[in-house]
Amino acid sequence: MIYNLHFFKITESLALRFCFYNPDNILVYTLIMPRFKPYTPKQNEQLKPSRSQVSAFRECPRCLYMKLRHGIGTPGSPPFLLNSAVDGLLKTEFEIYRENQSPHPLFEENRLNFVPWKSDQERWRSIKYEDESRNMILSGIIDDLWLDRDTNKVVLADYKATSTKKEINIFFTYKWQMDFYHWLLKKVGMDVSSDSYFVYANADRYKERFDGTMHFNMSLKKYAVDDSWVEQTLDKIRAALDDDVAPDPYAECKNCNYVGQVSSIGIEGETTV
Repeated sequence: MIYNLHFFKITESLALRFCFYNPDNILVYTLIMPRFKPYTPKQNEQLKPSRSQVSAFRECPRCLYMKLRHGIGTPGSPPFLLNSAVDGLLKTEFEIYRENQSPHPLFEENRLNFVPWKSDQERWRSIKYEDESRNMILSGIIDDLWLDRDTNKVVLADYKATSTKKEINIFFTYKWQMDFYHWLLKKVGMDVSSDSYFVYANADRYKERFDGTMHFNMSLKKYAVDDSWVEQTLDKIRAALDDDVAPDPYAECKNCNYVGQVSSIGIEGETTV
C-alpha cells in the first residue's frame, strides 16, 4: 500500500491529510487530523471537554493535562469494530419497536413497562449543553432512551458487548459514562429516571462450531446513576488546566508509571518512527 502525506488548509488552521492508496493507485481512505491547539490558561474561548476526557481526568488528571496543554496523548488502541457492529445492530433492532411504540422482548422478560422513547427531533441522540458559568460546551452521543410508562420518565440506556461465562460486572468507566449522560440530559431539561440500564450482548465463544455465526445471550443490567461528581470534576479540570504546573502522576496510572520507570533508569538516545 502506498501512502502520501501533505499539509493543507482547513479554515485558518493547518491540518494533516493522510491519503491511503491501494496497489492500483486508487484512493481508499483519507484521514484528516487538525493541528493541535493547546489550551491557554484563563482563555476566553470555550472549553469543550468530551465525555471520554471527563472520565479520563478522573482516572489521571496529569494525563489529560498533558493532552490538552501540550498535545501529548496517551497510547491509543485499535477500534473495537465488532463492538461497533453489535451497537449498530441493536440500534436497528430497537428502531423497529420505537416506530411501533411496542415493548422490546427484553422489557417483557424483565417485567418493565417500557417502550423505546420516540422524539420528533431528527438527531435526538446527540446531546449538547452550553455551561455558561464554566464557559464550557459539554456534549455526548447516547445509545438509546426508553420511556417508563409507569412514571413517564425517560430512561437512559447503553449497549455493551462482551464474552464471559462469569457474572457480568459493570466497569467503573461505563458507570461514569452513564452518570455523565444522565447529568447532561437533566441539564437540557429532560425528566430522566435515576435508574438506567446496560444492554449486554454476551457472545458465546464455547460453541463446538463457529460456522460464520456468533451467538449472543442478551440481558439487562440495572444501574442507579450517581452524577454528583460531574460538576466538581468539571471545576477541577478547569483549575488544573489554568495551572502552569501539571498535576502529580497518579499511582494507579499505567502511563505515568511507565514514563516514571523509563525515566528512573536513565535511558538516553534518539527514537525514530
